[in-house]
Amino acid sequence: MKDLDKHLKILRLQADIHKQRAEIDAKYIKHSLKPTNLLAEFVAVLGQKQLYKLIFKYFFKKLKF
Repeated sequence: MKDLDKHLKILRLQADIHKQRAEIDAKYIKHSLKPTNLLAEFVAVLGQKQLYKLIFKYFFKKLKF
């Protein structure tokens, strides 16, 4: 009987942990989908692409002599 109670307590705690993780994930997703965050991410991706493009051009010019 004690083993069963212990096992049930563990299962309840695991369920609580999963519920809290789901709540945290939902908050994170909600925060990430705000227009300001989406815009910032978009700008960061564009900036990164431009940086790679500039680096590529620089090295390409150096290789051409």
